Amino acid sequence: RWQNGDYFYPFGMKGKKKLSDYFKDKKLSLPEKESIWLLCSNNKIVWVVNHRADNRFAVTDPSQKIIKLTYTP
Repeated sequence: RWQNGDYFYPFGMKGKKKLSDYFKDKKLSLPEKESIWLLCSNNKIVWVVNHRADNRFAVTDPSQKIIKLTYTP
């Protein structure tokens, strides 16, 4: 789950963004925010599940291994 102060680098955007600001931009209610899961690696957000991936973990030409994850509620 997300915590105050968490941030990520949204895919398709420049720079980092606090999750609280991202949720505010999406106009999510408190219960919606609390139900959102995060996929993390070494304390870095990889994916805000069902919302947006972190650009630092994008698949690029040098990528050698890829893990495909899907979410079904």
